Amino acid sequence: MDNEQARTIMTAHVRDTFGRVLELRDVSVVRKASGRSWRGELVCVTRHGDIPIGHLGVHEDGRIIESCTVDDLVEALIRTHPSMSKPPPAAHDAMDLFSDMDLSGPVSGPGLTVEFGDDVDGLLDGLDGGLDLRERIKALKDTGERSDLEACRDLLPQLLLEGETRRFTLVEMGEVELRLGNADLALQYLEAAAREFADRSEVRALELVASIALRVLGDASFADSPIKQLLDLSRRRLRPVEHLGQAPAFAGLGQDELEKIESLATQSTIDQGQVLLQEGAEAVRAYVVRSGILSIRLEAPDGGTRVVRCCFPGDLIGETSVLGKSGATCTATVRAECITSVWGFRGAELRELGKQMPLIPTRLEGARALHRLDSFFSMHETTQTLDARMRDRILSCVTGLRRCHANELLNTPGEIPPVVYLIAEGSVEYASEDAPTRTFGSDAWIGLRDALHGLATEGTFVSAEECLLVVFDPERLRSFAVEAPPDVVSVFQRLD
Repeated sequence: MDNEQARTIMTAHVRDTFGRVLELRDVSVVRKASGRSWRGELVCVTRHGDIPIGHLGVHEDGRIIESCTVDDLVEALIRTHPSMSKPPPAAHDAMDLFSDMDLSGPVSGPGLTVEFGDDVDGLLDGLDGGLDLRERIKALKDTGERSDLEACRDLLPQLLLEGETRRFTLVEMGEVELRLGNADLALQYLEAAAREFADRSEVRALELVASIALRVLGDASFADSPIKQLLDLSRRRLRPVEHLGQAPAFAGLGQDELEKIESLATQSTIDQGQVLLQEGAEAVRAYVVRSGILSIRLEAPDGGTRVVRCCFPGDLIGETSVLGKSGATCTATVRAECITSVWGFRGAELRELGKQMPLIPTRLEGARALHRLDSFFSMHETTQTLDARMRDRILSCVTGLRRCHANELLNTPGEIPPVVYLIAEGSVEYASEDAPTRTFGSDAWIGLRDALHGLATEGTFVSAEECLLVVFDPERLRSFAVEAPPDVVSVFQRLD
């Protein structure tokens, strides 16, 4: 399913439910632990403007998973009624909004003082100097003057908002700090850049960062540095795999079984920049990387795409073509970042083979669950700042999936949680003596905070309906929390 298909389903639902009272506005993709869904804004169009009513959601299988009711519509209209009955302010009254503010003095900001009455156009010209931001930074760096380098330091963070070039900006920030004599801060920027280069296995760029760090740290300190470890890791995981038995999805199978799988595989070479799978297109084929790098790109709510990780030799992608229902679509765009060799399979043929070899669908189901979780963590408002290595650490804590029926007890009151759950589908109710019952839905965590801090859970968690739960090992989660940097731990703890 793509945005247009989701919009069509939502529009039909709105028309059937509300007629023409409500209109569907922006529709964007949402990553959930159970897979992709789409969310659209519902508004009531009036002569006073659009009144937000709520949201409508549709799962990638076409189910409506979030909707508005007539009560929601009525409450929104009542809530906005006072402003609807009030005429808009006249143009000449606009400055009355600032009547309580003293505008007689100068207005100051970072490096900026403006007296009212100044020529604003002249001020902006003075700030821009007729150059865009990158040109201004380059011009300041080229002088080598300390004051200009300090100005660079202030300007460079603005470029961090450009996700596709952020890693190069971090290197530049490290370079500026080195020239200013701040080696410790420079190394922090270089390590952050190295992590992003390592996520994409951009080894040449990573080697450049490593050479800078080597000169700063010296041989002995560099040998134990995170940047050296990232470089070694990137070099190791780019080693080609020689046969399909080395791919985790097929590891441990017998020779006869591997020969059957190999008979279905076709080898091909993908040119740099070529798209192998397109998000929203029908899922037909699965692939195992033999050599090279494939990037995984997800549609962002703003309509663009972002790289969330890369696949390396031995990785499998396209499992939806094997496990999905007829007409299932690709959940991500996959592009070759260099000349890449792959083994390709028709999903239908692997599905048939899986009837003879149950281990294959089991392995692919596990891969799909991890890929969905990775997409969820990559796009979640709390965890999207984590790099791929940290997400891998969290994913390594997963021990399996659990399906439960309605009214199943999920914990023992008064005990430290022996497992931690992430709700992929369904809802769970928490009840305790001193608080009202709370309901947790998809993407909520069960027992995370208590498990991390070794606390007993006082109340009970009970499934309110049939649920699909992702099971995490609390000991591994605690080890992750102990070893991870403080900023990563802070992000992780905000999940619960």
